[in-house]
Amino acid sequence: MMRTAHPEVDSARLRQFISRTYADAAAEPTVHAFTAAEYERRRAALQDAARRAGLDLVLVSSPDAMCWLHGYQSRWYRAQSSTRWPPFQCTVLHVGSGRYVVYDVEHHADLIRRTSVAEDVVLSRDDDGDAVLRLIIDDLLVRGWLDGTVGMEFHSHVPNRATSEIIEVALRSAGCRVVDASAVTRSVRLVKSAAEIAVIERAAAICDTGLRALQAEVRVGMTEKQAWGVMISAMAQAGGEPAALHESVVVGPIELGHAYASDRVIRRGDVLCADPCGVVDRYHANIERWFVVGQDPTDELYRLAEIEAAAFAILCDRAADGVRVCEVTAEIENLLRDNGLWGLHDWNGGYELGLSFPPDWVGEWTFTVGEPSEDIFRTGVVTNYESIVLYPMIDTVVFGEHGARTLSTLPLDVLRTG
Repeated sequence: MMRTAHPEVDSARLRQFISRTYADAAAEPTVHAFTAAEYERRRAALQDAARRAGLDLVLVSSPDAMCWLHGYQSRWYRAQSSTRWPPFQCTVLHVGSGRYVVYDVEHHADLIRRTSVAEDVVLSRDDDGDAVLRLIIDDLLVRGWLDGTVGMEFHSHVPNRATSEIIEVALRSAGCRVVDASAVTRSVRLVKSAAEIAVIERAAAICDTGLRALQAEVRVGMTEKQAWGVMISAMAQAGGEPAALHESVVVGPIELGHAYASDRVIRRGDVLCADPCGVVDRYHANIERWFVVGQDPTDELYRLAEIEAAAFAILCDRAADGVRVCEVTAEIENLLRDNGLWGLHDWNGGYELGLSFPPDWVGEWTFTVGEPSEDIFRTGVVTNYESIVLYPMIDTVVFGEHGARTLSTLPLDVLRTG
């Protein structure tokens, strides 16, 4: 198609057009993921935990912790980018006053306004080299915040090691003592509020939508990638967001569970394992089922699924608030031993779920069948549970006062597709 030149559109008119477009974008209404009261609860929780840990300042750099604290979301955090653009952006909480400030670059101003409830935002015009770091240090000095003990998130991939070391040197040069605050920023997110659990329930419904679409539409002759596309499209149509990990759809046992969906052609009788997360406001719900393609499951597969499902029944019945983790996992271990599968199983256990960004949706708190633990189950904690003998059966579990509940409406069973 040939385009006709429009010489009458001069530079002044183009500047006006650009200005109007930016003005329209700035006028877009802001809808935050949670209420101001919920974000204030989180700020107070982090302040209290930091105070008890002996911190004077907390430098929050992980995408999930920043989003949890004030809502900020971006798809680019410079974690693995050019060394010209180091990831200095962060949120700094002053423990004594409870105030926090967001440091970033000017071209993220509208993104911050749309997603974050932060009121104190300091932006750098220049994002090359150490410009953002110099801005941060200078501003903290002016505020009188650069003294005492500063906690950094050493276990976050943002900033990367090289950048983290540069930040640490700058803080020490200003007279601060620097320690790891990863446990502080993670521990306050373990027990979910009612508002958070409601969002995770929505995410689980979206995950179910994707798995049901997969069951309905997969056919012999499709590739794993095509099956993955069916599932992802259905979740997107239902309002789901991109997950923090690839939502694998692969043929084969658990040893391939961390593989990417490939061009492998799906054959009749294959066992197809789908491991997605539904995502709402960056909150993840993980559900996995396995499907036999083009024919009914064998008696052996039905029996494996029955044993895997029995582990969920034990967990939901026994994992009440305050119950020792080892008491419940011992019963699941006995289930596997009684059925002759102990030693043939893969990992059986759970990990914390919640607010996540790439590259990982696996949270901090975990429990494992067959390992000693002094932990207890607590009301408001959300994990997945992976019951795995050959093929993985996974659901999202919400722990409550009298036990736990799974969030998927799909049967805990092997399913047929195609």
